[in-house]
Amino acid sequence: MLISLVAVLTVLTQAPAAPQPQGPMSVLIAPPDATGVPAHVIEFAQEHVADQLEARGLRVIRIENVVRKLPATRRRALLRCKRTEAPCLQWLGTVSKAEVILVVELSQPATGYRAGVRTYAAKDGALVSEKFAVDAVEDRLLDTLTQVLDTVVPATLRAVRGLPPPPPMDDVPPPTRVVRPKENVPPGKGPVTQDPLVPVQPVETVASSPSSMRKWAWLPAAGGVALAGVGTVFYLKAKDRFDTLDKGGSDIPVKDSEALVSSGKQAQTVSRVAFGLGAAGLVAGAVMFLWPEDPPANVVPTAAATSGGAMVGLSGTWP
Repeated sequence: MLISLVAVLTVLTQAPAAPQPQGPMSVLIAPPDATGVPAHVIEFAQEHVADQLEARGLRVIRIENVVRKLPATRRRALLRCKRTEAPCLQWLGTVSKAEVILVVELSQPATGYRAGVRTYAAKDGALVSEKFAVDAVEDRLLDTLTQVLDTVVPATLRAVRGLPPPPPMDDVPPPTRVVRPKENVPPGKGPVTQDPLVPVQPVETVASSPSSMRKWAWLPAAGGVALAGVGTVFYLKAKDRFDTLDKGGSDIPVKDSEALVSSGKQAQTVSRVAFGLGAAGLVAGAVMFLWPEDPPANVVPTAAATSGGAMVGLSGTWP
């Protein structure tokens, strides 16, 4: 019997430790302990704490989601239990399956808000970490809660999950600085230092712009083509009058031959004038297009003073 008892004790002492839960640490945000604080301030504080915990990588469980799944009798009993006592905290942890119970404390003394956060271990209801700030103004209340969580959350993670502390910085040797030894160079025999070369900006070649007359060469050419078209129309009209007189003299009698002759002569005159002006326009357009480029302007101002007054002038090549 004694041998069996020793064997059982040996097995229990050599049993492996319980494995740490995987994933982020679960935190239940219990109803806050608030005294003399408006309801909207309490609601904003609870939501801000939940957002900050999620931003730090924790899994947040809200008390309203837990209570909603309970029967009415257990719901009332859970809400009436005192959240600073171990049995109530263990009950909250069992119902929510959370590792840590977080309680926000808010009060409003005469000088300002008193804001704090407490964390409890859900398995036994023991206090893990707490941090409070006093005389916080309402406009800075959320920032104060953020600063409190900056202290409480790391301490809770180390206590519940057993995270190793950061390595001490004293064991890290300081960086060594390597200094290049100076070379003893005799005077006059050292390396020749040259002045840095100044980059020369490349000269941009500006394309010569066309002459001012070439830009307008299309205008007389277009006018010449239009006048040539007008001359062709009147030439065909004069030819039609001539054909009418030529055929009407023998086969068909011509009525009012004098008016027909006058109309043909006018059409012939207009046709000749239009052809002449059109040809002149085409020639002018070709001349303007082939005109050489304008020389660059080279104007030099001059000034002279005499006993009777002064003189100012400009000389050179104008564009």
